[in-house]
Amino acid sequence: ELPMLAMQLKTISMNPKEKQYREDSSKPSIERPPLKLTHITQDSLSGKLQIRKEEIRSNVFRPGWNQPTMSLEDLAEKEIRDARQLQETEKVSQINKHIPKRYNDLIQEGLEDDADLVDASAKLDREWDDWKAENPRGSGNKMGDRGDRNF
Repeated sequence: ELPMLAMQLKTISMNPKEKQYREDSSKPSIERPPLKLTHITQDSLSGKLQIRKEEIRSNVFRPGWNQPTMSLEDLAEKEIRDARQLQETEKVSQINKHIPKRYNDLIQEGLEDDADLVDASAKLDREWDDWKAENPRGSGNKMGDRGDRNF
């Protein structure tokens, strides 16, 4: 340890700046006024210069998380409006029960005993089978006209 301490003393005595800092630390520091931050921007609409010091000062103690964007009353009104829309769509779907469904859907809903609905679903399935027979898989647009023809 002694050689290390001797080397440290030698480097301190060789470096005049460090010695100066050690001596200056005993002197009282000069009181300086704090720096003032002022942002000067140009208004995009009028082209005038704006000093936003007050705006920045007002945002200093603003919380770092997102604040609510609507009041509880507004949220309640929105929820009630959405619930009413859902009820209206359910009424429309109840009215449209006579629209034919696939047989698997009838089984899931427990309506496979209704002869009229079963006949309508059979007709729908037949129409689907006919369409599939007329339009075999792969007969559509095969994207043969892709890309640049110069290559």
